[in-house]
Amino acid sequence: MDTPLHDSTIQKIFREHFKGEVPIVKSGSEKTVLISNVKPALSTNNGVEIKNPSSYYKYKNKNPDEICCFNIISSSKYYSDQEFGLRFNDQNEFIIEDRHWLNSPVYDLEQIYTLFDKMKLEYNRLETNYLKREAVRVKKQKVKGLKHQAIIAKINQIAKEDKFKFCVMKYVYKVKLVIYLAQAEEMAIDIPYEKFQETLKNLRATIQTIRELRESGVTFQIRSYPANYYREPHWISYD
Repeated sequence: MDTPLHDSTIQKIFREHFKGEVPIVKSGSEKTVLISNVKPALSTNNGVEIKNPSSYYKYKNKNPDEICCFNIISSSKYYSDQEFGLRFNDQNEFIIEDRHWLNSPVYDLEQIYTLFDKMKLEYNRLETNYLKREAVRVKKQKVKGLKHQAIIAKINQIAKEDKFKFCVMKYVYKVKLVIYLAQAEEMAIDIPYEKFQETLKNLRATIQTIRELRESGVTFQIRSYPANYYREPHWISYD
């Protein structure tokens, strides 16, 4: 997996790392001088890769000598490298931006040179949180798998003893048991994973009752409608 960093993560990094009162401001040839000094300083870091600005569409019509593009190599196997660009805005302020639209003023050049360390901490934080979520997900999947096995085993037991044909459909939150009643006639029972024990406890009695009612000539339907499309009938009530 190679997940890009979310915009909220980039915003967090900019907010926490680039702080100050007055951003760096340059004009004229000072811009080129600053960029020419920043590039070699950044390139000494093995975790930083300098890129050619001409390969970025957003910098197509800008002076490449006033831009520094670079990648920070990810220290995590779960998250991808992050691209940044350094340039000057219309107010001649030195800014850092991601490849899209997020940006922040730069207040001190040291903030650029220490960005790799900040990113490494952030990658570590993200990876730790990801592994925690993954552990929870795997545990839930295991529990769900055990519930599914229990449901299928109970259905097979009842079907074998009561001799009926059936099929099952597996969904994210439930198992749908479909029971054959007659040609082109069937009934469906939803068994939610969250309440599978209670449902299984009454499953045989429910199936037997419905089959007996049908054999006696009684049929019924249980319907559910979206609230916005449901028109209440005139209910008769003695409460």
